Amino acid sequence: MFKNKKGSSSNTIIILLVLIILGYMLITFAIRDCNNNADCADNAYCGSNFECHTYPNEIVYTQNNFIPASIILGVSLILATYLFRTQKIPFKKY
Repeated sequence: MFKNKKGSSSNTIIILLVLIILGYMLITFAIRDCNNNADCADNAYCGSNFECHTYPNEIVYTQNNFIPASIILGVSLILATYLFRTQKIPFKKY
């Protein structure tokens, strides 16, 4: 049936590795606590680690200030545009 027996050992190793990976994936899927929020209680949600977590009692809201970051980004874009159009470095004497 197999005329070329040279590659049969590599085929066996590849099939064995595929079976090991498939078995690992099936085991990790089987030990999950939840897959979506419907699998948890009413006061819990399914987290990214596939475990049920209760909702927090209070929501912590931190106010972010993006003005310094937007100023740096704007100045960088203006400088990059200037360098691209003039091919000269500003504030440098030639």
